[in-house]
Amino acid sequence: MKFGCDTCDNCGLCCKDWDIELSKEDIRTIIGLGYDPKNFLVLDPVPRMRMVKRKDEKSCLFLDRKDMCILERRHGHEAKPHTCRQYPEIKTERIKEKDYFFYEYGGKVFARDILVKMLGNLKRTSKAYLFEMLLDELGMLRKQGNRYVDVFNYDDAKKSSRIRKSLMRRRVRNILLEKFREEDMEEFNKIEKRKKLNVQDMMEEIQKRIPGEDALNPNLPEMLLAYFYIVQTHENNDPKRLAEYFFEWNSKRF
Repeated sequence: MKFGCDTCDNCGLCCKDWDIELSKEDIRTIIGLGYDPKNFLVLDPVPRMRMVKRKDEKSCLFLDRKDMCILERRHGHEAKPHTCRQYPEIKTERIKEKDYFFYEYGGKVFARDILVKMLGNLKRTSKAYLFEMLLDELGMLRKQGNRYVDVFNYDDAKKSSRIRKSLMRRRVRNILLEKFREEDMEEFNKIEKRKKLNVQDMMEEIQKRIPGEDALNPNLPEMLLAYFYIVQTHENNDPKRLAEYFFEWNSKRF
């Protein structure tokens, strides 16, 4: 309904020429109804509904030629996204929450909770194996059956093969050669030294900042790989300072 409407007269105005932002629950609901996320989901700059051009205007993918919502007509009012159900009094707080951030890596689009899951798994390792463990986690992510990956469809049984790990190492090393500069290494070496790195503390510090006020690059998994590659080859061991440095470096470079 358009702003000020008491009832909906199916004018379709609220479904045209504006971005309909989607929460993770919205995306899960629509996927659960059988719709492929690559057909309706756009992640730039935030998760939102794909718009299609009709005549001289852009309208929601799920708006039919009679200006009726296909989701509501086929599946009921609760199938509609949060913003659509709340219109015109749209409350976007839930959509802006950190759990609704998405990342892309290796042809997969995945929700923040998958990234947190991967970081949580890394708590069990040591500094020397951070790089290899993240490679393994990303290998599992690349082998998932769906392009859109969330906790509801993540298959823990997927294992990364040795050949795939080897190819990924080669790809990551090429990324390192392209993105690292001498001054990055020099700055990293200025971080104070400690005898032992507490990996769990460092992971928790990083999780607190994902996402946060610090600038995050869309290719965050690759940035983590590059970062852990440095960490495992240097003696800098303060968890909080290492986490801070990652975001400082990431923000400064991009």
